[in-house]
Amino acid sequence: MNIPRGLNDLLPEEVLKRRFLENKISQVFSRWGYQEVVTPTFEFYEILAQGAGSIMKKEIIKFFDREGNIIALRPEMTTSIARLASTKIQLEPKPLRLYYIGNVFRYDDKVGSQREFCQAGVELIGINSSKADAEVVALTAECLKNSGLKKFFIDIGHINFFNGIMKSIKVKEEKKQEIKKAILNKNFVLLEKILSLEEIKNREKGFILKMPTLRGGEEVLEEAEKMIDNKLSLFALKEIKEVYDLLRDYGLEEYILIDLGIIRNFDYYTGIIFEGYTDYLGFPVCGGGRYDNLCSKFGENLPSTGFAIGIERLATILEKEDANSLKLEKPDKYLVYYQNNQTYFKKALVVAENIRKKGLIVELEIGKREYEKVLNYARFRGIKYILIIDDDQSGKIKRIEVISEKEEIINL
Repeated sequence: MNIPRGLNDLLPEEVLKRRFLENKISQVFSRWGYQEVVTPTFEFYEILAQGAGSIMKKEIIKFFDREGNIIALRPEMTTSIARLASTKIQLEPKPLRLYYIGNVFRYDDKVGSQREFCQAGVELIGINSSKADAEVVALTAECLKNSGLKKFFIDIGHINFFNGIMKSIKVKEEKKQEIKKAILNKNFVLLEKILSLEEIKNREKGFILKMPTLRGGEEVLEEAEKMIDNKLSLFALKEIKEVYDLLRDYGLEEYILIDLGIIRNFDYYTGIIFEGYTDYLGFPVCGGGRYDNLCSKFGENLPSTGFAIGIERLATILEKEDANSLKLEKPDKYLVYYQNNQTYFKKALVVAENIRKKGLIVELEIGKREYEKVLNYARFRGIKYILIIDDDQSGKIKRIEVISEKEEIINL
């Protein structure tokens, strides 16, 4: 039996790796003062659509419930947490520092794309400042470092740099959306074609085509300032500079790049935006930014910022960077074998329980297999020792090392 395209079953080793990363990241979140929240896997479509925008709305998976309501699986977590913050904990002192770990769902028809994947992220709610923006970028870097990732960059930009340019050119809104989508998808051939068909000044065309290449250090800001004259984009450059300087104070300059080609695919962004990249993956491992108007759609004016890390993407990158990075150390595993003798069964239970209390992993042989089959099973499962239960009453027990089959008598 097959499962729908874009979904995966996770086998035990894969689950161990995922939980390992989730625990690493949640520890960092907690140390920075963030508290975990859990929101529903699906909500009313009209709620989740508030933050989606025209591009993301096409990727939302939706259906009807029995009452005829349009229900949707969450395509991301930020909108749900904005709703929660605005309706459940709106009276708590600000800022709110919240984090989450959960699966999100999107239609994506590209070959090899996942329609269900896990994200871990934070939302810093109720404060609008460059220091808040810098905190979430710094926290992103700390999470990536704590996971074991060594080589990565976090590109920071500003959504109003792009918005200012779009407002300054005289083209229809639908064409602006086409330009945005082409830049988002890094389809520069299509971008050039769209621009060639519009009545845009050559200087503006040239700058839009150059925009995705404006990536580097502070010199990028200086170069951009010479090429634009609209106030919105210039103010965006000023805010990028403020956050960049704060990230220097965090000691993160080796990880930070200024990237004026970042747009992001959610319409709720209003300020600083950022994405994390490595040499091992052709798309971001994480991303986020400022969204000052989303909470107001649910009744509270709460300027906010946050980010999300793709857990599967991070696991893939870590193993490409170091094949042993997710080979987890495990405690020794034991198998208690009572030789299919019912009179030894109760003793086997006691032995197993005593070893588990020491923090070790113990399986009890509950079939009726002969010893050779039990030994083969133990080798396959990575079990280190088999304990043989017999009628000995002295407190000693025979222990067999599975690989070498070396026997010894031990005290329990």
